[in-house]
Amino acid sequence: MKTLKCVGLLAALLAGSQSFAAPERIGDFNLIDETGRAHQLSKFGYQKALVVISQANSCSTSQELFSEYKILETKWDNEQISFVMMNSSINDDVEAVRRFKNSYNPDMPILMDDTQLVAESLGITKAGEIVVLDPNNMTILYRGPLDTPGARGEPGTTFLRETFDAIAAGEIGRDTETVSVDFEAAPGCALEFPAKVTSADDVPDYETEVAPVLIENCVGCHIEGGIGPFAMNSHQMVQGWSPMMREVIMTKRMPPMQVDPTIRSFENARTLSVEDTQTLIHWINAGAPRE
Repeated sequence: MKTLKCVGLLAALLAGSQSFAAPERIGDFNLIDETGRAHQLSKFGYQKALVVISQANSCSTSQELFSEYKILETKWDNEQISFVMMNSSINDDVEAVRRFKNSYNPDMPILMDDTQLVAESLGITKAGEIVVLDPNNMTILYRGPLDTPGARGEPGTTFLRETFDAIAAGEIGRDTETVSVDFEAAPGCALEFPAKVTSADDVPDYETEVAPVLIENCVGCHIEGGIGPFAMNSHQMVQGWSPMMREVIMTKRMPPMQVDPTIRSFENARTLSVEDTQTLIHWINAGAPRE
């Protein structure tokens, strides 16, 4: 398997520190964009890669680099590389994102990561960050900024372009190393993750926080003789199934009958709230503890 190569120490210094690491594995996810359309990572399997551009309304990078993003999409779209933007900012709701998109008119959809859980899973910490995903092998191929142009006659960085070149040439596989390029967040681009910080300091309690969410949203089907594939009748049972629970929550397969709450209200809708979703996933990520 051919791996991407460094283009020189100076180029790395221009963009920040750069490194190659073992392939970063990721889980499937499903997000709704600003129009209400769903986008699931695994359903991009007909493409060679999915490029996620982190966006926030307050981020100067999001405002200044739209033309560069459009050029990037135009250049690589014919190579079976899809592009989306993703808003994980706690300060932007869907209406604000719609206004932002109407002002700057990007061609690509803006996915609403209102729980911030996808950004957490992809390791995104700032708007302006670009993450290139392999939807077939479920790995991260690249994480970092746009390539940095050269300055004072010195070459710029080409890490992102080399990643795209390798994808287009069919040189990407399950064991392809993840390319990570560190860079500083531009003004207004750093993302805050208050729920993640709170859960890290104090893991959600199973009895008082997790179990009530399961009772309200899941136990109606997940009982002995119910239509659910297992009964949530003990912590041990729930803990054993917790990896599967994370997958179906992140892909919005469960609870069933989820609808976009920004479009219309349905009496029997089973959409988990942002807070409940964060509670369950953060608890599962912590190992689904009893205490």
